[in-house]
Amino acid sequence: MSASHPGPRDAHDLDTPTHAVHADVGAAPPVTPTSTARVAWLAAGAAVVLVVLLLASFFPRQSVARQLAAEAGAGAGPPIVQVAPAQRAAAGGTVELPGTIVALHESAIYARVAGYVKRYKVDIGALVHAGDVLAEIDAPELVHQVDQGTQQLAQANAALGLAKADVDRWRQLVASNAVTHEEYDQKKAAYDAAVANVSALEANLRRLVDQEAFTKVRAPFTGIVTARNVDIGSLITAAGATSAPVAGGDVAGAQGPGSLFRIAQTDTVRTYIQVPEGFSSSMKVGLEAQVVAQAVAGRTFTGRIVRTSRAIEVGSRTLLTEVDIANPGYALLPGMYAQVRVNVPHVSATLVIPATALVIRSAGTQVMTIDTTGAGHAPVIRLLSVGVGRDYGARIEIVSGLAEGTIVVTNPNADLAEGTAVRIAPPSEPEPKKN
Repeated sequence: MSASHPGPRDAHDLDTPTHAVHADVGAAPPVTPTSTARVAWLAAGAAVVLVVLLLASFFPRQSVARQLAAEAGAGAGPPIVQVAPAQRAAAGGTVELPGTIVALHESAIYARVAGYVKRYKVDIGALVHAGDVLAEIDAPELVHQVDQGTQQLAQANAALGLAKADVDRWRQLVASNAVTHEEYDQKKAAYDAAVANVSALEANLRRLVDQEAFTKVRAPFTGIVTARNVDIGSLITAAGATSAPVAGGDVAGAQGPGSLFRIAQTDTVRTYIQVPEGFSSSMKVGLEAQVVAQAVAGRTFTGRIVRTSRAIEVGSRTLLTEVDIANPGYALLPGMYAQVRVNVPHVSATLVIPATALVIRSAGTQVMTIDTTGAGHAPVIRLLSVGVGRDYGARIEIVSGLAEGTIVVTNPNADLAEGTAVRIAPPSEPEPKKN
């Protein structure tokens, strides 16, 4: 069969709806065209919204433009500077320095005799008083030496008695010319030798007795036992050292080899501070100091300067100063870190300015001052060379080149030079106190 091509549809066919539907589309609802009035209302609404947005952005831009123009006009004039007067500081000042708490007295304890530790009576942390027995050393050889010395002294005393009897008899015989003076002198010399021998043996016996007393190791002063380096049976050598391992250090902070104990007196403690050279002349014996230890929160201890080295350390330019602190209840422990605050008096009030006013240039240390003596009393910059003293942090001492009451610039910059016209910023209002 040959395929036949359909011809063009006539007008009747176009107007007549067809009932043939594509299988994939299905029966679609009829489309209703938008009316012309509705389109006009939508266009009018969009125009109104656009106009409102344009007006809302226009006025802020105008305000910013006016502000920028005002700032540009202000910037066209002389630069604005902040100023402050050079004035006298209050008489007196405070210096705060770090230090380390150390015991008033601290000593490593050694034995004086050889032997073995028979017993020890104290341990670390014990409070001992001067003369208390810390340990006992068993030294049998020394005991025997004392016994031997006692017997030798008894023999010497017996020989002395015989020599005395002989010399008494020979004195009577020489008086009756029964013996010669030479024989009497021999008996007298034997007696004198016996007396000297007894004296020597007595001294030797006292030495041995005193040495035997060292078998009891005693505390040299009242304090706290901070280290015990012996145990029962530890060997004590002839030099007084112990065979036990060392657990602590001596007063110099290094290991104390062979020490039996270490004792520290801490009812009063001390600390050493390195005072800067600028404050050295103010460090006087008796000056009060406030000491705060981080490990003892909420407490401030009062101390006093008891001595200084009276010499400046060349390397650090500081003065070594000792502060003694009463330590009730043993709250401060040796080795603690502390901050020491000393109120130092001044002979006269010093001239100070803000530290930010200094200008360091090739001409040296200078400050910028305000000069209003020119035409129209317009403020201009004048540079003055000054000598500086102590640095107080936010302020600095001026020792030369500046008079009291001189107005200095506190915010100098590289654009300011000698003769530059400036405007002075109004003083800032103090911030209200917060409750």
